[in-house]
Amino acid sequence: MTLRDWADSTVLATTRLNWPVGHLPVDENWQEWGLAFVRAGATAGQTVPYPYTFTDWRKWAERVYPMLEATV
Repeated sequence: MTLRDWADSTVLATTRLNWPVGHLPVDENWQEWGLAFVRAGATAGQTVPYPYTFTDWRKWAERVYPMLEATV
């Protein structure tokens, strides 16, 4: 799965949670997009890992995915 595929799937999965973060326009900005995800509180009550501590989006997504699964 590509970064944009994952980001788009995340947006679709969290739409019902009123997540105000939209489409990821540029792959290189994934950490900024991820920070918006952290701040949006889409995974209520869970500590989402800070994206800027990761250099690879896949490693960050591996940590975030279980939180999404528990929320949506």
